[in-house]
Amino acid sequence: MATEVDICNIALTNLGEAKIVSLTEATERARLSNLRYPDVRDAVLRSHPWNCATKRAKLNLSTVTPAFGYLYQYSLPSDCLRILGTHDSLISYQIEGKFLLTDETAMYIKYIAQLTDTSEIDANLIQAIGLRLAWELAEPLTGRIELKREMWGKYVEVIAEARGIDASEGIPDRIEYLSWIESRWGYQDLDYKPIDSPAEGYDRSTN
Repeated sequence: MATEVDICNIALTNLGEAKIVSLTEATERARLSNLRYPDVRDAVLRSHPWNCATKRAKLNLSTVTPAFGYLYQYSLPSDCLRILGTHDSLISYQIEGKFLLTDETAMYIKYIAQLTDTSEIDANLIQAIGLRLAWELAEPLTGRIELKREMWGKYVEVIAEARGIDASEGIPDRIEYLSWIESRWGYQDLDYKPIDSPAEGYDRSTN
């Protein structure tokens, strides 16, 4: 199982730098790795709907209502990095800060979560994060612009492979129409729900 230090060492060894033992050791390599790793990890997680980082949640209704535009606002999960969708494709909503604003009386979302536990991160994704970190650290650690360009090229190759493998696991979400005529005209019934939603639908109460 890779640790944060292991991921940082992927970056450092690709730059030709010595490995670190701890993110708190008194070296410039450790200081920069510790500084940049969280932002790099989150940026890579946000870049794709990774299976290992995808979660679902029923949102909690906030006691504060929007000043205008929408009737309700819901608190997003504390680990939410990116909203992938809701339980109904026809729902109108807006993300503002840590809240989701909508007129719906209940909200369910699929989202990308911030993975602080490295044991939850897919092996291919770990390599991608390491190489993105190498790109970030190349210039401040080595001063070599050409090495930074090389790291970006490696990252692009690895992230493309990781996305391809990730996308091959399972089937994509799809919309099902009720008839040939509806599919031809693009009509969607108001009771539409995603193909992977519960057969009995969702509880739309605020409880």
